[in-house]
Amino acid sequence: MSTSELEISTPVSTNTQAILLLTAPLIVGRGENSNELLTASEYRMIARFLYEKERQPADLVTPGGNELLLALGKIVNSDRLKRLIGRGFLLSQAIERWQARSIWVVSKADKDYPVRLKERLKDVAPPVLYGCGDPGLLDTGGLAVVGSRHAEPAVLESTTKIGELAARAQQTIISGGAKGIDQAAMSGALEAGGNAVGVLADSLERAALNREHRSYLRERQLVLLSPYDPQAGFNIGNAMQRNKLIYALSDASLVVQAEYGKGGTWAGAIEQLDKLRLVPVYAFLKAQQDTALESLVKKGALTWPNPATPEAFRETFANGLAQRRSSDTEQLPFSADNGNQSHKVPDEQIQPDTSNEADSAEIPPGEQLFATVKMLLERLDTPKTDKEIANELQVKPGQVKEWIKRLVKEGTLEKLSSPTRYRSTKRSKLF
Repeated sequence: MSTSELEISTPVSTNTQAILLLTAPLIVGRGENSNELLTASEYRMIARFLYEKERQPADLVTPGGNELLLALGKIVNSDRLKRLIGRGFLLSQAIERWQARSIWVVSKADKDYPVRLKERLKDVAPPVLYGCGDPGLLDTGGLAVVGSRHAEPAVLESTTKIGELAARAQQTIISGGAKGIDQAAMSGALEAGGNAVGVLADSLERAALNREHRSYLRERQLVLLSPYDPQAGFNIGNAMQRNKLIYALSDASLVVQAEYGKGGTWAGAIEQLDKLRLVPVYAFLKAQQDTALESLVKKGALTWPNPATPEAFRETFANGLAQRRSSDTEQLPFSADNGNQSHKVPDEQIQPDTSNEADSAEIPPGEQLFATVKMLLERLDTPKTDKEIANELQVKPGQVKEWIKRLVKEGTLEKLSSPTRYRSTKRSKLF
């Protein structure tokens, strides 16, 4: 399957190249020693430093990059950084290999990086993503379906039907691509003409070349995604970590089968219920007793109502979101950043659907206006003074100061000094 067949030929940006040099193993052939690669926490510190200096990763690979690398020495050893940045030839080999297999790569510095991951996972969103297929599917939302690799035929059949119904309801299925529940849900959706997102923990390259995937990739029904090198093998830690991405890309989630107290499915669902709280979690309760799924319900999961029609399927989504909003009135969802509740999920994920007049009427006009202003200023990546902001919004400076004060307090805007200016904190999550 050539790149032309998929009609994707996206060049790797200079920012992404720099991030790859710092963080990616660049497995080519037998691979290399990756002990020097930056850890996730080290890279976050580097990204924060660059943000504060109003620089970007691409600056590290420019002719004047040495000075910046030396300045970063207080965070990570400069010689180590230079060795990583010096892997240019290896990077060129890796990119050539990926492109020959129709694999694209984006970083948080690219506009094509999934908005849902950047906004919901914030600092812990993977700095780099590899994929094959239509990246546009990544921000369509849908139903995340997760479960065990080993499931009874009857359960797999029910899962396939859920995938088929999702396709009929024009909802994307998001899953982990593993055998068992994951593949049953994705196959059900794809064979019914729907869309699916497979978030892989390993072997993206092999999956991209799989004959069973070719037609769906070509027809833009399927996108395969991984935060790990396309040639990376299976790793339990990676499999556990990718659960965040599955939930963050969805509108609602369904746990079909899990093993109580252990396994990636259980850990991911518990993390979602207890910490991330990004989307409603449904449990697929069966006639016989299921300790794991019943325990998830006790922790706040909803019982999957087994919708039989596309209309009922969409209604299930709406009911799940409504119940989650109700239960989160006192405790709003927060980011995956070590449980820090100051990083809240963006407002559009927790406020009522303003397309409904009854819901809109309950929100005071002032709050509706503030929500609009907030949405606009979240895109403020160039520092501006309060007067400049007032000018652009065409409102009185006094009103803007009140809004800015509130947005700074809640963490949407960041205040800079000498002179006093403001910019969106989302800019700090770009890379």
